[in-house]
Formats: sequence, structure tokens, C-alpha cells
Amino acid sequence: MAMTIPHNLPLSFWEVAPSLIREPYRETEQAVPVAVIGSPGGEVRFESVHPEIARVENGVLRFGATPGATVIVAEAIRGEVASSRRYIQVDVEKPKAAAVLDWRPSGYVELLPDGTWHFYYFSGWYDASGSNIRVTGELASEVTLDRDYLLRFDVWGEIESVDGPYFDRLEFYVDWWFMRSFNPTYDMNGAPLQPYPVPRRTETIDLSQFTGGTVTLRFLWDTGDGLYQKFDGWFVQNIELIPIGS
Repeated sequence: MAMTIPHNLPLSFWEVAPSLIREPYRETEQAVPVAVIGSPGGEVRFESVHPEIARVENGVLRFGATPGATVIVAEAIRGEVASSRRYIQVDVEKPKAAAVLDWRPSGYVELLPDGTWHFYYFSGWYDASGSNIRVTGELASEVTLDRDYLLRFDVWGEIESVDGPYFDRLEFYVDWWFMRSFNPTYDMNGAPLQPYPVPRRTETIDLSQFTGGTVTLRFLWDTGDGLYQKFDGWFVQNIELIPIGS
């Protein structure tokens, strides 16, 4: 990327601004105008060592979507020769290590070989309508929230289509504060053996109201009754704490 600078300023001084950027990783790209101060005596070209971390395009410094450090070289060009150089240092701080989550399952919760948590039904026997017994389960982790965090994870499942919003429920709590239900919001009124597939989606829960405390994160599983249990249940995968801000 090149910028053409007027020649009516003394050649003894020129600089680029900003010359230093140090910012936290925000997952979204930031854009900052670049100014050339003084007179380099010709065209200024910008080359980034790691353009995926930071680069100059059309006079704008773009950075922040990828963590890491890099240097952008600004060269003053006279007759196709670089007569002098200035530098922009960019440091997009990597996310700090999240608090460790030590998940403890109880009841009808199991860890599958691929790292997926499975909230499942009793399958020892079924009657003609696919019914057997009510089951419950919990997946819990105690964690100290030393800063603001988001909890992010993937969730999907297959439950009954009779009163799906009210039975076979998977919910999330902080301590015993209800935060979210993952069940459908409307009733399909399906047949007893008709499954209700819940598509895979990524959920994000803001935990910043609990910052500074030690809390227990809980996924609670409860079929509510023993009716219509012949389905796959719920699945949760890729659970992680994401720090908010710097």
C-alpha cells in the first residue's frame, strides 16, 4: 500500500502515526487512519510482515481480528529506491487463559469418546408408547470468575414432540439462578414416538454479573415424566470460557 506525500515540508523529518498499537484481542477487526507526518520526499509504501495480524489498506491500519504481534514497514520511495524507513508496531494481545472448567456429571449424563456431553434417557425397557421412567442429570463445574467471561458452547438434541417446551428439558443455571432453557418455544403436538430434532447451534451466555465470585455452572437435565423417552436426548460440546475485554 502506498501513500503520496506533498514535497513542501522539510526533508529532515518524517514519521508515521500511530507508530505503536497494543490492544486486546476482540474477535472483530479495528480500523485506524494512518497519518504521515513531515515530508519523506516521495511516495510511502507499507508492507506488513504478518498481514493477517495487521496491514495498511488505503491509508487505514486494520488489525484486531487475529491475535499476535507484527511490524509494518513504511518505506519512503525515491526513484523506486527506499530512501528511509519508519515502522508501525502492532501487538494484538492473545486472550488470557480461561479459568479451568472441571465438569462433574451426575445422574443420566455421560461423556462420549469425542468429548461431547450426552444427557440421555433410561433405556432398560420401553412400553408400547416408548415410555419408561423419569430421569434427571446434572453437569456442574465450580469456577472462580476473576474477570468478565462469556460461556460459549454448542448444543443440539432429539426429544419428544409431545409438549416439547415443557418436558425433556435441558436448562442452564449459575448456582441456582436460572439463565437459559434450550428447549423449543412452541409445541409441535406430534405423535408419541415422533422425535423433535433440535438443530445444532452455538449458545453464548454472559457471566459478567457474577464477576469476582466463585459460582457453580450447571446444566440440568430433567425429562419431567416417564412418557415418550425413546429418543437421543441432548448433546453439549466445545464448552469454553471466553474473557471479555482486556
